[in-house]
Amino acid sequence: MAVARVSAPILPFLAEELYGNLVAGVESRAPHSVHLTRFPSAELAPLRDERLEAAMAVARRTVDLARTLRGSAGLKVRQPLARLCVALPGGDLDELEALVALIAEEVNVRDVEVIGDDSTLVERRVKVLLPKVGKRLGPQIPAVMAAARDGAVEIRPDGSVELAGVSLAADEVEILATPRPGTVVAHDEGLLVVIDTELTADLRAEGDARELQRAIQDLRKEAGLALDDRIELHVTGLAPAVAARLTAVAEATLADLVDAVPDGAPTATVELAPGPATISLRRHPASEGSGT
Repeated sequence: MAVARVSAPILPFLAEELYGNLVAGVESRAPHSVHLTRFPSAELAPLRDERLEAAMAVARRTVDLARTLRGSAGLKVRQPLARLCVALPGGDLDELEALVALIAEEVNVRDVEVIGDDSTLVERRVKVLLPKVGKRLGPQIPAVMAAARDGAVEIRPDGSVELAGVSLAADEVEILATPRPGTVVAHDEGLLVVIDTELTADLRAEGDARELQRAIQDLRKEAGLALDDRIELHVTGLAPAVAARLTAVAEATLADLVDAVPDGAPTATVELAPGPATISLRRHPASEGSGT
């Protein structure tokens, strides 16, 4: 599936502009805003792909859970991680390959692995939500609770379980996942997400390079320069592993590396894992008066 990627914050404005030009601007009876229209329309309703919508909803839940895990583990968004494992409700999704690539990009992980519910990455136990099942189960409760304590449970792909011969829906139990060392786990109604929190030297260096790139762009903005202005850049204090990535950072920030602080260049300090680094930059002399 080929998908044109557009920055998410731009999409509402782009949709509004297109609607204004193509619909509201030529049809006086049309709502003045795309946000006041009904979707899908009767004309488009037959084209709706509900399976793809459901798959995208699972992908969004996966991203939300992974970001929550990142926060709980104190891992910055710009810090790449080695691996995310996900067990999917039902075991599969429409357009799985494309959605896995999207999840990897959104969560900033190098590899996403789809696993089964029988994965050995976590140890799961079931907590029965008695306020929801008490009246329905009645005298079966002792046997169900004993099975939960003993781990004698079958966890189905949709998040429902079977305990002591009794089926409980996904919203009648809480599945608690205990992570292996070096991982954190989240579980939500049949969706299991595990991220690897161990950071190798290579991962740390890549994360520092991204922090450096962010600091350069922040200093560029403070200096009143546009994102497409070519700049001269001087950086000191980098650890060797981060310095090895400096050329790539310079390319990404439209910078020419120079050996000395440019005259009159604003300077800033960025805190990286090995220690602080100092950056100085100015508009490239060749760009002066060019309007770029």
